[in-house]
Amino acid sequence: MNNNLLQSCLVAMLLLWTSLANAQTFFGTGGLLFPPGAPAQTVGITQSPCQVSGVGVLGGCATIESVTIDLDHTWVGDIGFLLIGPGGQVLELSTGNGGAGDDYSNTVFTDNTGSFITSGSPPYSGTFRPEGRVTNLNNPYSNGPPLGTYTFANTYNGTNADGTWTLYLNDYVAADWGTLNSWSITFNTGGTPPIANAGPDVMACPSQSTTLTATGGGTYLWSTGSTAATTTVMPTTTTTYSVTVTSAGCGTSTDQVEVMVMPTPTVMLSAAMTQLCQTGCLEVTANFTGTPPFNLNYKTVTSNGVQTTFNQSFSSSPATFQVCVPAGTALGNLQVLATSLTDGFCTCQ
Repeated sequence: MNNNLLQSCLVAMLLLWTSLANAQTFFGTGGLLFPPGAPAQTVGITQSPCQVSGVGVLGGCATIESVTIDLDHTWVGDIGFLLIGPGGQVLELSTGNGGAGDDYSNTVFTDNTGSFITSGSPPYSGTFRPEGRVTNLNNPYSNGPPLGTYTFANTYNGTNADGTWTLYLNDYVAADWGTLNSWSITFNTGGTPPIANAGPDVMACPSQSTTLTATGGGTYLWSTGSTAATTTVMPTTTTTYSVTVTSAGCGTSTDQVEVMVMPTPTVMLSAAMTQLCQTGCLEVTANFTGTPPFNLNYKTVTSNGVQTTFNQSFSSSPATFQVCVPAGTALGNLQVLATSLTDGFCTCQ
């Protein structure tokens, strides 16, 4: 055996082992006459319940692997059997197939094969896809929709598997009868649990709107109450938010993200009002809080109302700069006023 073939065999064995390890099989009631009053009764309906627990919502990690049926019945072309889920959803397994033949001998129905039950013949001792044309119990059963229109997946995914499943057996033509020996339903509950990711921590200004985006699940629930993958927050102080993601049949996972609210930048000037001679200058010290660099807009105002605006950047705090009385301005007081400040993160007007 070459290495590639050996590797393929090992992979196939691993997948088979994983599938078997994660399978849960539940057995319905067997040994039921079909119809229930047979042999005196040859037309009627037999229903066999099956209790399922511990599987949860189908889809994602939990799926229906197969349904296996073993029944003895003459002239199986006169019967139909359908699967009813705990929520009332109906899937046609086989109706009106097999003509005058007898029996379904440990017949396996699954979405994971290519052949439909209509391609087989009694005693149907193989693996087939459900007929899947109808999703109701009403006879006569339609052959109008294409084979496989309805499957285990598109009929039951999103529903809760826990509860009572029912195998619905309908003998709708007189003269023949049989026995439901046994039946079972197998779920594949393997899969990878979800991994919540609330995104990286972010920085924001006070009362600034920030959008948080989570990944990793089928559904989301934020600590804000939002059930969308994204939520918008506007904290006034540093706040930690959490999100719980859920994947159907696979459980939940939680992650957190911190929105760090940065302080609003401030500045204090050492000279708010100073008396200067005409064209005189003054060195002003600016003490900043916030994240450098700082961009300061300020203005000087003379006592007779002459205003001059300036813009200057500073890489650290404290910083010094010089202001002068404009030429041609009368003697008097000079006022230095900050008008706006931007730091390396936030802006304060």
